[in-house]
Amino acid sequence: MAASGSLCSLLVSRPHSFFPPISDPNTNINTGIHLRSRNQNLQFSVNSESKNKNSDSPIGEKKSLAVATGELFIGLVSRFIIRKNENGDLVSAPITMFGENSLDSEVFWEQRLKEMEADRDLKNITSLGFSFSPAGLLMPYHLGAAQFLIEKGYIKETTPLAGSSAGAIVCAVIASGASMEDALKATKIFAEDCRRRGTIFRLGAVLKSVLHKFLPDDVHSRSNGRIRVAVTQILWRPKCLLVDQFDSKEDFIDAVITSSFIPGYLAPSPAIIFRNRLCVDGGFTLFMPPTSADHTVRVCAFPADKLALKGIVINPNSKLENMASPSQVFQWLLEPAEDHILDRLFELGYLDAAAWAEQNLVGEAVEDQSNPN
Repeated sequence: MAASGSLCSLLVSRPHSFFPPISDPNTNINTGIHLRSRNQNLQFSVNSESKNKNSDSPIGEKKSLAVATGELFIGLVSRFIIRKNENGDLVSAPITMFGENSLDSEVFWEQRLKEMEADRDLKNITSLGFSFSPAGLLMPYHLGAAQFLIEKGYIKETTPLAGSSAGAIVCAVIASGASMEDALKATKIFAEDCRRRGTIFRLGAVLKSVLHKFLPDDVHSRSNGRIRVAVTQILWRPKCLLVDQFDSKEDFIDAVITSSFIPGYLAPSPAIIFRNRLCVDGGFTLFMPPTSADHTVRVCAFPADKLALKGIVINPNSKLENMASPSQVFQWLLEPAEDHILDRLFELGYLDAAAWAEQNLVGEAVEDQSNPN
């Protein structure tokens, strides 16, 4: 795939500067509110020739259509953000990583007047919030981390949450009140369906069906003002929209599906329509959205040290390398692994969250407070 500076290349060899902004989530205006954020650069490797030298996969290795489509889209995104500097050299343009406090950002609030009024009615939240990264089909890692955090009282019903792509799905599961073990069982059923019938072009419909069955009818009410979902609006130029108010269960599921929408992978269409906007996966403009809490703990399903990510306190680091090669991990990202691998990912997330908790006792880290808005 000549066009693919794929995520697989991010998981190997030298670190990449993988960082972006952090916007003040408390600045609200009606429809399309611009958040200022501190830029931290997320850089993609787009040299496909050098990738062939460094990759642990044979150059002629066959790839499934799902993996090839995912690589192609990630490669196109990486090329899209490449720009020329004053010397004519190609350099990486920054992508928003966290979205808090900076001068120049492409993060906007998707809020309407009634939603702003609803925000003011929120009384209590916890001082600690949790943001979940995109993860693809490595999502059981997030489920395991969430299981521990809920069990030990770090995540409560008042805990602010945020997520992009698979991270948004995990937030939806937490808001539903279901156990993460039940969510893992549902993930295995979903994975078995995909293994038998494939993922390409149909993943979105299968995912939507699973969410409709799994989530309660009042999931939107439970999520309003608590969960922030990132989506990428592509016209007229890509920018991130943060959504934290939902009209119905259907509207909430639409937001989550939009946040996860990889063109040609979830469906054959190049984009999805959400609230009369053409959109794609939120992770391509805001990797890990900020929560409304004073402090956001970031949970990433990818090894932070390999990607040179700072500020990621719960992540697998070298543990994924011990499980499989980078190319195999990338395949699991786009095609479901076997059930025992999904169990292992869940266990890794649980243990990594436990390791973080050893340095952050729940009584000291979590306290109730009034919503600053």
